[in-house]
Amino acid sequence: MSTAMATEEDFQFFDFLAPYRWPELPSAVLVHFRQLVATGEIQIETVLENTLAKVSGKYTRVAEDANDLSDGSEVKKVVSQFRCNDHCNDRWMNSFKISNTRNKTGLLRVLAYSKVQKKFYFFAIPKYAYGDLPNVEIILDRSTGYRDPVGIPRGKWARYQVEDFVRLATITEREALRL
Repeated sequence: MSTAMATEEDFQFFDFLAPYRWPELPSAVLVHFRQLVATGEIQIETVLENTLAKVSGKYTRVAEDANDLSDGSEVKKVVSQFRCNDHCNDRWMNSFKISNTRNKTGLLRVLAYSKVQKKFYFFAIPKYAYGDLPNVEIILDRSTGYRDPVGIPRGKWARYQVEDFVRLATITEREALRL
């Protein structure tokens, strides 16, 4: 994995996850950890996986090829993309694209950050729903003619949105099937 300079979104993820991951640490230590994010020595994906495992209280991080957690689930961190899909017809879309899902074997636990809304979204997508798809794209906004995005998940993946990070950490595959 590259240790290139961190993005602004990496810091948003770190600031969101740190209180869940290290609630007992003084802020001075977290400032130091944040500096390690800046240099690539702390990877947000690893922090996310460890934090979900800690908050769940029931599984551990395994970081295998087909899954990240001992319950068989896969963890994904995504940032929204706001782009013009069709310049001729002036069609715009704001979405979360979750890549490389084809070889995954269980629940997708997705922590998604919208750059436009500066807000986190949480999705628990069961294997049954995404099957052998290579990618999952959760649409937030679609329009003809530029307009300010409102950031409301739409389409077939929106049903798998969960209310908060704790629910994302604790939901089971079976519970996600009922969403």
